[in-house]
This record gives sequence, structure tokens and C-alpha cells, in this order.
Amino acid sequence: MIFKISFNNFENYLCKSSNKNHGAMKKIGILGGGWLGSALALATQKKGHQVKVTSTTEKGVKLLQNKGLSAQFLKLSESSIMGKIDFFKDIDTLLINIPPGLRKNPQRDYVALVEQIVEKAEAYKIQRVLFTSSTSVYGFQEGIITETSELLGDSPSAQQIIKVEQKLLKNEKIESCIVRLGGLMGPDRHPIFTLSGKKNLPNPLSPINFIHQKDAIAIILTLIENWSGNQIFNAVTPYHPGREAYYSQMAEIAQLPPPSFEKTGVIRGFVSSEKACSELHFTFKVKNLLILN
Repeated sequence: MIFKISFNNFENYLCKSSNKNHGAMKKIGILGGGWLGSALALATQKKGHQVKVTSTTEKGVKLLQNKGLSAQFLKLSESSIMGKIDFFKDIDTLLINIPPGLRKNPQRDYVALVEQIVEKAEAYKIQRVLFTSSTSVYGFQEGIITETSELLGDSPSAQQIIKVEQKLLKNEKIESCIVRLGGLMGPDRHPIFTLSGKKNLPNPLSPINFIHQKDAIAIILTLIENWSGNQIFNAVTPYHPGREAYYSQMAEIAQLPPPSFEKTGVIRGFVSSEKACSELHFTFKVKNLLILN
């Protein structure tokens, strides 16, 4: 079987960094000021762009404002948008950074929610929309997974994300960029804290497909500053040890009981970010993900 070879050696990307920056200040709106969105807003502001970000609670707005960000209350549903609609005014690039949230609300119509956003983008003549998607759209498949691989994700969340992607890319009134993020990790966020001590986890040899917050932000910023129309990019660190090996090492680093795995299982493919490396001249900052923060 081809997947007996080392994933880490197989994916040796030639990522030469040129850090292109078209220089002009962008007017950016970020829908979703949570763990990723707030850090992204700060990084974008630091680069000299004009940024505003939303929160679904007044408390969240104040927390964002205390960080020095321009923040507004905006709460979206399948049928309405509550809050300060003028958030959409004077934006040239809109980032949709709102997860489906189907675990908390299984009946949520995520597609209809995003359609509400797109209607506002069209009404306010926003030209560019960047959507933070997920590698879950690929489902469980073998091989090297690229942006042209089949979308086999069959979970309710993946199915709705796929529909959102398709609607955005087919919209003739806006340009859309889709960023399929791997599993996010970074400050105060790592799966070892929830997996520690768990028993009989599946697929011990399947590779991890993660990305550090720093690199997720850097890829999104690169796309904002070097926009080139409707495109899709994977955003996954080119570091793919097997799940059992990785989590055993991370448990040792975190000084936690390691999880245990089943002896056998299928081996999923790894998600390649070669397109981002070659077309965006992107170099990953966090190389091996053997860190907690």
C-alpha cells in the first residue's frame, strides 16, 4: 500500500517566501470575533488595514474594544440579522468566519444564515468575500487531498459547508475566496486536552491535518493583500504524523495521560497545501505542531 511511506517525508513542500504585499490599505469586515477572528483582526490592523469585527453579545463587543478593535454587535439567524447593519458599510473585503455550530443547534440552517450575509454584501456593494471553510468537506478519503479532490464530507456540518461554498463561488455579483482550514490549534487550544485518557480511539495511523492559528492568520492575510478572484485554498500545515504517534508525544509535552488507540484502522489521506505554497509563495511559520501554544 502506498500509505506505508512516511507522510512527513512525502510532503516536502518547496515553499519560498516572498511575502508579497500590494501595499494599499484594505477596508476589512470580519464576521465572527471569536478565538480566530479576534486574533485575525488584531494582526490585520497591525498590518495597517482598516478593520472592524463583530460579536454576538454586548460583552463580547466590549472585550474586543478593550483589545483596541473596532467592534459591533451583530447576531445572525436563518431569517434575520439583528444589530448594527451599518457594519456592512464601507467594506471592500468581508470575511465570513462563523462556524455552522450544529453541535449546539442541530436544526440550524447554516446555508440560509450565510445567504442573509450574502444579501447584505450585495446590497452594500461589497466586492470580495472570503469564507473560512473546513477540510471536513473532503470527508474520509485516501490519497493526497488537494483543492480539486472530491467533496465527500457526509456529516450534516460538512454538507452545509459544501453548499455554502458552491453558492458563493456561483454568485456573479461578488468574488469569493474559500479557505479550507485544517483542525485549528494554538494559544489555549489543543485537542490533546479533550483526548487525554480516552480509550480505543480509531485510526491510529491516519495522519493529522492541523494548522496553527499563526499560519491560518498569515494565509488569510496573504489572500486579502493579494486578491485574485474566485479561488479555493487548503490551509493545513505540511506535517502529518500518525494520530497515535502525535498524540502520544503531545500528551508527554502536556504532562497528561495519553489516549489509547485501536490496533487497526483505515488510513486517511493528508490534505495538501502545496497550492498555497506555490501560488502564494507562502511559508509556514509553525513547522511541526509539537507545541501547546
